Amino acid sequence: MEIYCLQLGMLTKFDYCVSMNEGLPCRNLIGCWRDRTDVVAFLNKTLTEDELRKTFSGLPKSKIDRIVDIIKSLKKED
Repeated sequence: MEIYCLQLGMLTKFDYCVSMNEGLPCRNLIGCWRDRTDVVAFLNKTLTEDELRKTFSGLPKSKIDRIVDIIKSLKKED
């Protein structure tokens, strides 16, 4: 299976996406592949809990979360 990768700017295979991060999956794996395969089931079968944590911890905050953080920090300054 192949999909267009927005990060790489080219077609890439599922095999690459599940091992590109020092042997761990890309943290965008679920978003990119969820419409094509049961990615969550695949991850639960193939990765340990620690590997899942390493893969998906520290995900960037959404734009709305960043805005809320900015508003909170501005309120603290007042």
